[in-house]
Amino acid sequence: MRFSDLAPQMLRVLSKAQELRPQKLDWIGDELEWIIYEREVMLSAINAVRLQCNQPAVTVEQVKRIENCAKGHSDYSHKYALYAAELALREPA
Repeated sequence: MRFSDLAPQMLRVLSKAQELRPQKLDWIGDELEWIIYEREVMLSAINAVRLQCNQPAVTVEQVKRIENCAKGHSDYSHKYALYAAELALREPA
C-alpha cells in the first residue's frame, strides 16, 4: 500500500467519523465523547492497514500522540490523516 493512496483514505475515514460530532457531546471523564470516538475509529483504521501489511497493531497511546501533533493546526484533519497514514505504514516506535 502506498502512502499517497492511504493518506486520502484516512482523511475520508476521519471525515466520516467527524460527521457524528453533534451526536457525541457527552463528557467521558475529561474528554468529550466525539474525541474518544474519532480516536477509536482512527485506531481501527490504522490497525486494519497494519494487519493487511502483516505488521503488529499500534496502541491507542500511539494514536493519541499523532492526534496531539495535529492539534492546533488550521488543517487539523489533514495533519491527523497524514500522521495516521504514516503510523499505519511505518514500524512502531
